[in-house]
Amino acid sequence: MQWINDKRGYGWLSIALHWLAAIAIVAMFVTGFRAEMAGDAGDRELRAALMGMHISIGASIVLLLLARVVASYAQPRPAAPEQAPPFKLLAVGTHQLLLLAILIQVVSGPLAVWSGGRAIDVFGLFSIPTPFAERNEGVHELAEVLHAIGRWALIVLISVHVLGALKHAVIDRDGIMRRMLAPPKSA
Repeated sequence: MQWINDKRGYGWLSIALHWLAAIAIVAMFVTGFRAEMAGDAGDRELRAALMGMHISIGASIVLLLLARVVASYAQPRPAAPEQAPPFKLLAVGTHQLLLLAILIQVVSGPLAVWSGGRAIDVFGLFSIPTPFAERNEGVHELAEVLHAIGRWALIVLISVHVLGALKHAVIDRDGIMRRMLAPPKSA
């Protein structure tokens, strides 16, 4: 069983981290945007409940997302498919920016909560105390801006990533998308 990437394809570790991170990010989008919509509708109670869920899920998946980023750099990369130079640049740039956007979210999310003078409550089971002695408005505003930038960057970059995967599956039919579904067969 191939756990680590090689030049032929991804190993089970990368495949599992990729799909688990994708599911986690979708859950974060759903709870975050629903909380925002509830706030826009004036339902403060629902907004607070959804933000509590968003923060709890975020605290629960932070190590998964960090593992996804680290594993991407710690393992060999499978050989890139043959394609025009602009597509190669777009693919590499999209992957690197996706990892950066994940890191921005992992740092700015907790920082936004903590700098707001609150601990991070994780599903009411335990809390992670704030390192700030009191509310820090400057850090709080910066963290919220970075979190919003990271969120929209992820939306754009994930869209480009999905379109690229569809291009490989439907137009190129080069088997690239299969690499993220299972490791290559032993030679």
